[in-house]
Amino acid sequence: MSMAMNDITAAAAAIIAARRSGSQFDCAPLHGPGGAEDAYAIQDRVRAEIDPGPVRAWKVGTPSREGEPSAAPIFSAGVLASPAMVPASSFHMRAAEVEVAFRLGRDVVPGCAEADLRAAVESVIVVIELCDTRLRDFDSASAWWKLADNQSNYGLVLGSGTRDWQSIDFIAQRAEFHVNGALRNASAGAHPLGSPFGLLPWLSVHVKARGGALRAGDVITTGSWTGLELVRPGDEILARFPGIGEARATFKM
Repeated sequence: MSMAMNDITAAAAAIIAARRSGSQFDCAPLHGPGGAEDAYAIQDRVRAEIDPGPVRAWKVGTPSREGEPSAAPIFSAGVLASPAMVPASSFHMRAAEVEVAFRLGRDVVPGCAEADLRAAVESVIVVIELCDTRLRDFDSASAWWKLADNQSNYGLVLGSGTRDWQSIDFIAQRAEFHVNGALRNASAGAHPLGSPFGLLPWLSVHVKARGGALRAGDVITTGSWTGLELVRPGDEILARFPGIGEARATFKM
């Protein structure tokens, strides 16, 4: 860990204050995280203050097959059922991503065999990740600051899905992002690992290292299929994965 404990405390305090006040702050003047270990230490400090119960939803992703995955907890107040209404005025970035998430049907033993981990997955569901940032200088902020800020997570909208998830051909799977009834973006086979399930073994070990565990009922979202989409107040968005399900959210004015 490259940050001193007082610097971790100061960085976490800035994020906590921004979350509680609905404001942003400039991270450049602060001593920021120098790597993933620092960023996760800040995440843990923020979560302990904002949402101290067990984490029941995680976001995890990776830029490529060769890249190191990253993870962040999704706070319980931000986990919403589709169709969701979210106040547009509470966002600074106002963005969304279409994703698929795994819902667990049983507890996971970290480091268990892949077959046991697959058996723990109850279903795959379509989700909309709601994205925002507490960093006023987001464009110039380091990747580690963004990770410390829960990788720009605001919340997660849970849609419909399927229990027959192991028959899904994720390489061919289509993802669609609709705004106000019109298709804005679509892609097929867009997940960097081919199958997003490949992130779960890493996450189970990562969560254990942070003193937690993956439990029955947990939801794990696995990264955008169409990129970060900016939206406007009043927009109704739809995430659809044909053959799997869909999720809806409206940014109410």
